[in-house]
Amino acid sequence: MKLSVIVPFCNEYPQVMFTLQNIAQELRDRVDFEIIAVDNYCGEEATTAMGHTIKQDEKPDKSTAAISCTAGRHNPWLKYVKYNEKLSHWNAKRVGVEHAEGEVFWFTDAHVMVSRDGLYDMFRYYVDNYDKINGTIHMPLTYKILESTRLIYKLVTKNAERKLFTPDYGWVDYSFTRFRVEEEPYEVPCMSCCGVMMSRGIYDQLGGWPVELGIYSGGEHFLNFTLATMGFKKWIYPKTVLYHHGEGRGYSWEYDDYVRNRMIASYLYGGSEFVHKFEKYLAMIGKGKPEALKQIRENVILTCNNHREFIKPQQTISIHDWVKKWL
Repeated sequence: MKLSVIVPFCNEYPQVMFTLQNIAQELRDRVDFEIIAVDNYCGEEATTAMGHTIKQDEKPDKSTAAISCTAGRHNPWLKYVKYNEKLSHWNAKRVGVEHAEGEVFWFTDAHVMVSRDGLYDMFRYYVDNYDKINGTIHMPLTYKILESTRLIYKLVTKNAERKLFTPDYGWVDYSFTRFRVEEEPYEVPCMSCCGVMMSRGIYDQLGGWPVELGIYSGGEHFLNFTLATMGFKKWIYPKTVLYHHGEGRGYSWEYDDYVRNRMIASYLYGGSEFVHKFEKYLAMIGKGKPEALKQIRENVILTCNNHREFIKPQQTISIHDWVKKWL
């Protein structure tokens, strides 16, 4: 069985090369694998789906030449793919899948290092226990590359004042929490998309990463909570660690793009009623002008309707009921 590792990057020089080589050395001579490096550099101005401008460095990403010239001939395990339609690592992942040959995908950021044997062992476990897992498996990660504290996600269902059960208001979220030490993989309600492994079959059932997603947020909400409503599980593989380095990447994001991404995810796993509640909730807590929020929601429903219709018949539980089960 072949493993396709998909690594989107933008303004990641030189750490992306260390990430690619680290993964290759972990897998070489042990697994049939490929690494697909997706170059998402978009130049000085990258325009989001709502027409806002995101400023980037004027100079091209140095990673482009460094990776593209070594892919294939020098490193037969490496594929270089260019995606510059818009700045969106979710869509860069989607384009990476379009070039992938593997039956299993592993998605990771371009500023990580895997612990020794971690990726290999997790891949073997995933393949050997696929029916039991019935979903995705994830690595605990560090926030900085030299830190030892491992992090996972926890489900967040209360607003800042803890007065509202927010699924009633169209809102479900996550945040970092401390890793729980266990000998065997354990189920969690949600986890990061950095270090997530899934089969091609599950990816196809999700309909892939939504094409409308912009640069920031939304993708992890989509993956975690859509999987939940479709009856799939998320697991932590505790015998490894993904050393991740949180740092500025040389670009910024627009608030409207963030809201739109959140609404995309909310609509896809929760439907039109759920995303409408989310719009009203944001207006209620002063996180946007009502007319602007309404315009974004209407645009999301219009552009994402086909994806929603694809997901809807596969859902086995509402997001509201799923959250209550976890609580």
